[in-house]
Formats: sequence, structure tokens, C-alpha cells
Amino acid sequence: MKQIWLIAHKDFLYTIKDKTVLVWLFIMPLVFFAFIGTTTQGFSGGSGNQSTLGVWYEGPADDPVFAQLQHRLEAEDYLLRVFSPEQPLYNEKWTFEDYSRQLWVPAELQEPMAAGEPIEINYRIDNDGMGGDYHVFKVNKAVYQTLGDLLILKKTAPQDWQQLDFTQANEQPRHIKLLIDSAGEQQNIPTGFKQAVPGILVMFIMMIALTSGAMALYLERKTGVLKRLSAAPITPRQLILGKWLGKWILAACQLVYGMIMGALLFSIHWGEHWLMIFIMLMAWAAACAGFAIFMGSVAKNEGQINGIPVIVSMLLAALGGCWWPIEVAPAWMQQLALFLPTGWVMDALHELMYFGGTLADVMFHQFALYGLAILGLVLAFTKFNHEVK
Repeated sequence: MKQIWLIAHKDFLYTIKDKTVLVWLFIMPLVFFAFIGTTTQGFSGGSGNQSTLGVWYEGPADDPVFAQLQHRLEAEDYLLRVFSPEQPLYNEKWTFEDYSRQLWVPAELQEPMAAGEPIEINYRIDNDGMGGDYHVFKVNKAVYQTLGDLLILKKTAPQDWQQLDFTQANEQPRHIKLLIDSAGEQQNIPTGFKQAVPGILVMFIMMIALTSGAMALYLERKTGVLKRLSAAPITPRQLILGKWLGKWILAACQLVYGMIMGALLFSIHWGEHWLMIFIMLMAWAAACAGFAIFMGSVAKNEGQINGIPVIVSMLLAALGGCWWPIEVAPAWMQQLALFLPTGWVMDALHELMYFGGTLADVMFHQFALYGLAILGLVLAFTKFNHEVK
């Protein structure tokens, strides 16, 4: 065991001497966390939760048109924060510019609408990710419903509709009624950083092992280091286990770093089953370490290591749900993810972190990852090669 640990320790230190490895180990994951998390914020669209909308309005508070517009916006699950020169702050802290969804309503509404003149309402959305179109639709819906209420007034009160008393419109019976019933417990699909941090971490564990780990082994084969080690007083079993353990430590180092940074910088809560999450990700790291030994043993040139692992990592990450929540993908893609190792990991993470799953719910995921780790180790033993032929 002492020989195995010595080889693993030296292998780990040799790998991290490369500054490029350090960048991809500690800096690039944070960059990807921030970039992917920001761009996929709100990816799943509306989840039924209320959204805050900043409204700038300088007209009278009793304007019936503005009151009806407020009514329609609130019906779309918006929490309205109305600002004006007389009311520049909310809760003595927030200003209108603090809101990423902003609505400008002109001061004159009642008179232009009664006179049949056009009214321009401006809406701006900033950094709302891929759910932005959903909010544009909801604001447009509220505006057009207000116009529809005006048409109801013209029909039900043709003589005095200019008074714009929308009470009659709101009390009109609806001829089409939508019945809403529960179809089961709602699952809020993780988006933004909740999806990006665990997903990108899974991808980087795989990528750092299959590139840096495999490259270090290949260079040792090419330079004859492994051939000289085979003449040392160590057994082939000790050598292979030592190399495998060194790659595993490298991947585990990134795992621990990513989990800590995810919690500190991106407020990721790993859940009450965080220990099982850590164990499963360690199994994933062990599998990747085994495949790194396999790749480093069969590669015939540096180009294969620089190209094949990166392509495989990107492909498995995209199809397995590391880049976006697989729950929003087409049904065929969700089915495909169940046959991919990245899909197993991401499905287990979502189940334990966000869908209220128990350890029993991820039992088969655990067995699959443990089996994959064993397969990686078997390949490391059977395909290990001391030199480049």
C-alpha cells in the first residue's frame, strides 16, 4: 500500500505542475459556472411562482385605466412595485432601476383611451435569460386583456362607456371556464446556477481526468518513464493502482473545490443528502480515472488525447443534461440520457437536490456508477501499456 500511495502522490504532484492544468482545475470551472448559470437562468420558463415587476407611473393613483392594468398584471402573478417622482423608493431601499423587469406607463391614460387615441406602454427586460419571452408574453397578455375589457364596456354600456368603470367588465360571467386540477406534485426544474454548477462540475471532472490525466500517462510512456518504473521493485498491480489513484485524487480535488465554490459563490445548497451526492460523484471521478488510464495507454499520439476526450466529454455533457436541464428536452433526448453515464449522474443529482428524492430513489444510479468505476478499473488493468509502439 505504501508503494501505491507513493506512486499516486508523485503522479498527482507531477500533473498539477502544469499551469494549464491548474487553470482548468480551479479557474475555468468558475468561469463556466458563471457563464452557463447566467445564460440558462429561467430556462424552464414560468414555474407558477410570482415575479416582481417595477412600474414607473406618474399619473393619478385613481386612474381607472391604470387600476385595471394593475388588476390584469396581478392576475398574471406579478408583484407590482409602483414608482414615481413622489415615490422613488420601495421599503426605503429599492429603486426602479434595481429591477430587471421594468414597465413605463404614461401619466395620461383615461382621457386618451376615452378619446380613442393610441397609448404607448414600454416594457424592458434585462438579463432574464431564456425565460424572457415568457414574461413578454404575460405583459402583452395583461395589456390586451385591458383593451378587451374596454370592448366589453362599449358593448354593455354604450352610452357611458367613457366613464371607464371597469367594474362591469370584471363582473361579466365568463362563457369559457378553465378547470385546473392537480396532476401530481409539481417539480420545479432547476435552472441558472442550480443547474449549471452541478452539471458543469460533472463535465469538468470527466474532462480533466480524460485530458490532463491521460496526457500525463501518455508522456510517461513516450519518454520511457513507465518502462524504467517497470524495472523498479514494484509490481505491475501496484504501478497501475498507483497511477489510477493519482488520477482519482486529481478528479476528487476538483470535485471538492467545485462543491465548496458552488456553495460559497453561487449559493448552491447540496441538500440533506449531500454525503450521498459526494459519494456518487467520487464514484464518477473513480470511473473517469480508470478511463483516463485506458486512454493514456492506448493513445498513439498527443492529438488523440487532445481531441477525442474533449469531443466525448462535450457530447456526453450535452446529451446527459449537464448544460441544460434534461427535463426541458424532447422526450427522445430524455430517454437517451438514461443510457449515458452523465445522464445517470445528473438524474441522481436532480432527484436528491431538487425533487425531494430519497436514497432509495437513486439506488440504481449508485449501482450503475459503482459498476462504471469497476469497469474503468478493469480497463486500466487490461489495457495498461508501458510504452508507445
